[in-house]
Amino acid sequence: MGAFRTREGADDTPLHRPSPWFLVSPAVLVLASLASGIASESLDPVLAEHAEDIGTPDYHVALWHGLEPALFISIGVLALGGLLFVAKKKVAKLQAAAHELPGRPDAARAYWATTRSIDQGSAWIAKLGQRAGLPGYLGTILVCVIVLIGGALLFTRSWPEGVVLWDHPAQIVIAVLMGVAAVSAARAAHRMTAVLLAGVTGYGMVALFAMHGSPDIALTQALVETLTLVVFVLVFRRLPKKIAQRNKPSHRTVRLVIASLVGIVMAIVGVVVLGARSDDPVSLAMPELAYEEGHGRNVVNVLLVDIRAWDTMLEISVLVVVATGIASLLFLDSRAGSAPRLAGIRERRSWSSRRKVGAEPSRGDGGTQQTWLVAGRTLSAENRSIMVEVVVRLLFHPAILVSIYLLLAGHNDPGGGFAGGLLAGLALVARYLAGGRYELGEALPVDAGKVLGVGLILAVGTALVPLLFGQEALESTYWAAELPVLGYVSFTTSMIFDVGVYLVVIGLVLDVLRSLGGEVDRHAEIAADRDRETRPTGLETDTENLPTEEGAR
Repeated sequence: MGAFRTREGADDTPLHRPSPWFLVSPAVLVLASLASGIASESLDPVLAEHAEDIGTPDYHVALWHGLEPALFISIGVLALGGLLFVAKKKVAKLQAAAHELPGRPDAARAYWATTRSIDQGSAWIAKLGQRAGLPGYLGTILVCVIVLIGGALLFTRSWPEGVVLWDHPAQIVIAVLMGVAAVSAARAAHRMTAVLLAGVTGYGMVALFAMHGSPDIALTQALVETLTLVVFVLVFRRLPKKIAQRNKPSHRTVRLVIASLVGIVMAIVGVVVLGARSDDPVSLAMPELAYEEGHGRNVVNVLLVDIRAWDTMLEISVLVVVATGIASLLFLDSRAGSAPRLAGIRERRSWSSRRKVGAEPSRGDGGTQQTWLVAGRTLSAENRSIMVEVVVRLLFHPAILVSIYLLLAGHNDPGGGFAGGLLAGLALVARYLAGGRYELGEALPVDAGKVLGVGLILAVGTALVPLLFGQEALESTYWAAELPVLGYVSFTTSMIFDVGVYLVVIGLVLDVLRSLGGEVDRHAEIAADRDRETRPTGLETDTENLPTEEGAR
């Protein structure tokens, strides 16, 4: 630390002497500049590649570039600094005289005034946007999209020479149906109607993908759309049936104008982007690259698990975080453990009514005949559907087998870990809808967190294991051999990565069903029991026909 001294002829106010360590930073910069200049020939090959990447191949690092404007500017700056140093006493007097002038400019005062103005403006904008709630947030974002992107379109010169409106007449029919569904969804008064109409637009995209020769993407889109509808239905159970039941929508004309302008702007962007291509697309080399480097004929799957495996690994990591966040918001005590099973049902006072409502048929030997949907008896009669139970019983195991087939065949045919995991997840959804949260525990008595963790470990393991053999992260290895009976068999290590994706998707679906499905059911049961306990005497109803474990349908 520096020492203290007292100014001569002044009071005893101590002045702090700068520490020698204060000079470390400028000294490091000076030495680094000198070292970089001396080593310029060694640094030039490394930095020249980056100069070429940004489109300036003529720039190079050198100790001497000749007599250029940059040199004279540097000389001028050094000369000016030297003059200020020589005349530092006169400069100090001028600064002191300026300090005494009234209304003098003050950089510190200007800085803090600017900061206060920004704070006040931010508070005003936040108040203006937050006062309108979620519609205000969305409106602000969409208006910025219109202004910024629409403004950029006004100055673009990449307009296409011609526009192909459709490739097949069926596309017009699909587009009209999607448009009608989108408008109807915006005008729907009931939440369930709105989400079903929104699903029509998603299935319309499935048809368009299939018509353009993309069965893999069409399959994945169909599975995602179906699972999304299920998640919406699970959430809407706890919301009012009607949209804007309490607060009527306002500023409908403004919303209509904003929505229409966004649609027009994005449509123009699509036309401009499709017509702005000047070179051959990179996708033309993808089939050959997928077959020679990824050893697979399904370009989409090889792209996900091999060529851009880093992106996929980070995406499934986000899925794990999302599943954890959803479950953490809904579980009251602990999110660990599998879904509840029949063995954990406590004996309650209405067990006799449960036996009456969904009792299993008895055998002649006095035992209980085992049914496949073992948790169906926990549902009340009005929440059970024999058609749903029979269909689920017939389709569950075939769906699991097909999901495994999609996983194994996805490297060469339509499918993959993501599509297979979605199909297996939909099979679990069917079990849950048919038998409730206890049926989910009987279908897969495994902690969803463990399934997510194992899937993520497999995916990350395929990134780390190649490093042990001197290869790059996520670099795949390929084996092929002629085996007896089986014939030609091939295997690539990216399949392990795909299995990890498969397990992560199943774990995500299982966690969503446990949280948005089973846990919400449990909360509803607790609220119903509390309501029955607090009901005044004389208002009791016959509990013989009341379910004790509500279904999820």
